[in-house]
Amino acid sequence: MMFVGRVQLQLGLILCVLIIAVWGSTPWYQARDASSAAPQQAPFNFRCETECSTTMDCATGLSCFQATADSNGCCLKALKPNETGCLIDDQCKRACESTHCDSTQSQPRCLCDTGRHFLFNKCWKKCPEFAHPEPVVDATGFSQCVLKVDSKTAMNYMRRFRRQMRSNFC
Repeated sequence: MMFVGRVQLQLGLILCVLIIAVWGSTPWYQARDASSAAPQQAPFNFRCETECSTTMDCATGLSCFQATADSNGCCLKALKPNETGCLIDDQCKRACESTHCDSTQSQPRCLCDTGRHFLFNKCWKKCPEFAHPEPVVDATGFSQCVLKVDSKTAMNYMRRFRRQMRSNFC
């Protein structure tokens, strides 16, 4: 009886090793060729002043964007929502994932994505409790939350409830 149990255990282990060997040879993710990904290009009149391979190559306050193993990137400033001067979407997304660079304005600006609302350099899923529930949207599509209370009270509220609010903004 003991012999049969050992044989079953050994067969089970062999089966597990075989399954792992087969699954280990094929990746569980979809491999992506780096050359097939088309990164957003900077404007045609843009000239990179400082090339980089990592952010360590850039001056203080700048980050390395669009560097790959095959080519150097460019040192640019990472921008928060509603800041001007962006050239590529990655500059905006570095500080807040739900932003994009709107280059249609005279000064290109990092704007919150559709469905997000600007307040205190953040993009909110919905306006917080200390702001009016409905955001104000202007003619250009810029959506922002308007405070119900003074900014000091709002900042104190954010500081006090930051853990609960963390998932509401970037």
